Amino acid sequence: MQLVGLVGGIASGKSTVAECFRDLGAAVLDADQAGHDVLREPAVISAIKHRWGEEVLDAEGQVRRGAVAKIVFDAGGEGERKFLEQLTHPRIQMRIQQRIQQLQSGSVVPPVAVLDAALLFEAGWSRICDKIVFVDATDDKRQAWAATRGWTAAQLAERERAQLPIEVKRSRADFVIENRGSRDELRTNVERVWRELAATG
Repeated sequence: MQLVGLVGGIASGKSTVAECFRDLGAAVLDADQAGHDVLREPAVISAIKHRWGEEVLDAEGQVRRGAVAKIVFDAGGEGERKFLEQLTHPRIQMRIQQRIQQLQSGSVVPPVAVLDAALLFEAGWSRICDKIVFVDATDDKRQAWAATRGWTAAQLAERERAQLPIEVKRSRADFVIENRGSRDELRTNVERVWRELAATG
């Protein structure tokens, strides 16, 4: 089973590309979902509450992700972001590695597992990947998609500053999937990379 890291700029269409890979027979490991799960762990909730107070928790005592995002992505929030990453990244990686082990020990092992992780390089998870795929989309397209999430251009820029520059991610990738047209065109591009992965696997 090949482990393929999936990266790209924010709102570049990584989730859609992951879906296309799943349709072709890959397993998909969603680091963002693992992060959501980690934020529900009692030890993590306790540490976050100790750091930022009750106001970042909802009425049920769960972490309000929007409130935390405002703290860590606002200007000057680098130290707070590092705290959150040091708290959550090891736990996210543990969940990812447990899932990989489950896939490898299953009765039917998928040929490819795709790790969809925005901070793949920053968290060091690229080291466990056999190949890296970069999803490329225009700035205009990404800004339009980000707007559907309710983000302003300034908020998108602030979040992007918390990640490696897009050109660095692209330069470190083994494959580039262009996401500049229709979904059918995107699927064709994913299928091309799928065939290349099969040839190298």
